[in-house]
Amino acid sequence: MPPKVDRLHRKKEALDNSGSSKIAQCAPSQSSGTLSVDTDYAGLSASQLIKAVLERNTDPEIEKMLLVLADKVPKEMSELLEAEKRSRSIVLSGLEEAPPHSLPSEKQRDLESKVFDILDVLNVECRPVEVYRMEKEVPSRPRLVKVLLPSRFHWRTALANARNLKTNGFANTFVRRSMTHEERKQEYELRQQARERNRGKTVREWVVYKGELRRVSELRRGPRETLEDAWFPRQR
Repeated sequence: MPPKVDRLHRKKEALDNSGSSKIAQCAPSQSSGTLSVDTDYAGLSASQLIKAVLERNTDPEIEKMLLVLADKVPKEMSELLEAEKRSRSIVLSGLEEAPPHSLPSEKQRDLESKVFDILDVLNVECRPVEVYRMEKEVPSRPRLVKVLLPSRFHWRTALANARNLKTNGFANTFVRRSMTHEERKQEYELRQQARERNRGKTVREWVVYKGELRRVSELRRGPRETLEDAWFPRQR
């Protein structure tokens, strides 16, 4: 891997070569030693703003920080966009695949038709933004399905009515919120804890609710609390 100093210099050169004409048009005036109040900073992109600051900066430590910032901004923006999409997404498991020799377009139409049937059961009135199978096809089990919904309202409705699937022809299909790898790992560990605590009990006492291990009796005390995000471990 190249030395860090070289990488920072290359990043500075890239910033210097991008958007020069727009910087020249919008850059602050230094003729009097003060910044121009007429500069339209809103017209500059993030990289152009960083370049303008670099041109006026004389502190080498500030330069290093600005170059690191230039790397972080696009990455963090991408992460924010992904998090926003994830907050409107649900994941379906157990949804039967189309016949194996179907064309890709036929498989997609089959999937969308089944997803619309599920949304009817969940009382979600909308057209999904995205619907697709995740990962490669395997003969042993149906792949997970990611569904991106238009709003958080539709997302909440889907999760709140997930229990309707069992009694409306989708007993083997389950719906959950979309999660990161770390969230899935934590959820799995909490489910294992809930199973252990409920072992031998005739009534399920512990559930996973909004990322926490909670007693069912505690959830029923609050008048505004619902069980839409609760996961009930199966009795063994």
